[in-house]
Amino acid sequence: MRLIFTHFREHGIGKTLTWFHSKEAPASVQFAKYGIAGGLATVAHQGTWLLVCFTLFPAFSAEEIQSYREILAKIHLTLPHLEVEGMALADNIRALHSTYGNIIGWFFGNGVAYAVNAAWVFQGGRHNRWLEFLYFTAISGFATLAGLMAGPYLIKTFGISTGLSQLSLLFTSILVNYVCRKFFVFSK
Repeated sequence: MRLIFTHFREHGIGKTLTWFHSKEAPASVQFAKYGIAGGLATVAHQGTWLLVCFTLFPAFSAEEIQSYREILAKIHLTLPHLEVEGMALADNIRALHSTYGNIIGWFFGNGVAYAVNAAWVFQGGRHNRWLEFLYFTAISGFATLAGLMAGPYLIKTFGISTGLSQLSLLFTSILVNYVCRKFFVFSK
């Protein structure tokens, strides 16, 4: 952030925005833009996951749905009545449906991540666009698969909380994806 503010003081808002949006910005700025792209991809993935898990493949218990209602009520939003509220879904069914939601969500999140990274963050040119997209997707798929396997392992083996397991996975995934994409997929 300091680098951006220094550039702003020296060059003004117009040149700073042009510099920030250019693919020639320093690595620290590229990493910040990569974080924004990842945030947008996460919103796409999680939004799709929620939609799928509330509609196509029910994955929430009645208690979880009630918790969502209470959270939404605080910001003056309502969740419509869902047919699944009366169902007693077994944990294995909820887990399976959540996995389905994550797989469907991954496609949307990966699409958003590629589009934003290719247009805004990294300089392409090492590979043609289709090959670039395939490499990008393979790296994303590998990171997601590793996450789906690693989460339960970390919890069972080390007894860490689910939240901490997800945060450590997210942090590691961001770093691995950034390095692989920057130097393997997008670099010339």
